[in-house]
Amino acid sequence: MKSLEDVEIKGIVFDIDGTLLDHKIAQEGGLNYLYSNIEEKILSSNQQDFIDCWRTVSEHYMEQFIAGHISFKEQRILRVQDVLSKWGYEVSSEEAWAIFQLYLTGYEKNWTLYQDVLPCLTILKDYPLGIISNGDSIQQRKKLTYTRIISFFSSITISNDINTPKPNPLIFERCAKDMNLSLSEIIYIGDSLETDAIGASEAGSHGIWINRFNQYYSDSDVLTVFSLKEIPKIINKIS
Repeated sequence: MKSLEDVEIKGIVFDIDGTLLDHKIAQEGGLNYLYSNIEEKILSSNQQDFIDCWRTVSEHYMEQFIAGHISFKEQRILRVQDVLSKWGYEVSSEEAWAIFQLYLTGYEKNWTLYQDVLPCLTILKDYPLGIISNGDSIQQRKKLTYTRIISFFSSITISNDINTPKPNPLIFERCAKDMNLSLSEIIYIGDSLETDAIGASEAGSHGIWINRFNQYYSDSDVLTVFSLKEIPKIINKIS
């Protein structure tokens, strides 16, 4: 793969959660709503213990989904079953699915963009802009619509559209084809070092890691930014 200095960048593609949408705020809203509705099932816990457990379990099952071991719906069901089992409650798949809908209610009410998103997209609006995201096709598009940024994007590729999650190279190839660009002409920005930045780079694009929480990775040479405000400057420098 050529370096950024050796190629003309013609398309810019973004992840959604943790990159454009403040997933932490949305998740906290969802968990607060969920806890308030099932508190009687976990009286032996406090709310923070419940939230911490949910986050740990969620990461585990999302990794299982990305690895192709379970479906996106299954990771939602297993997440609920695993969390409640920590407090001695066993629920069926149907019950777990209903409980997860409570989480979604609070989660969706708290969808919020990071403050650097609209300025960045506005500056870059003359470029073809795209989305690559793991998740449910309807929900991910709903996020873009709800936050009023969907019109910025000429291409939207969601893992459930093609049954292929990041970092599989096929999802990056699908996006490039949809944008009528080569992979080497695309920059991809995401908040996961491995899944987004390294995944895009290994697929043949130019991955950029947005490290919003100043995480430290000493062994990574991936281009790193701390705000989307830096992206237009990088594009302008390349151009």
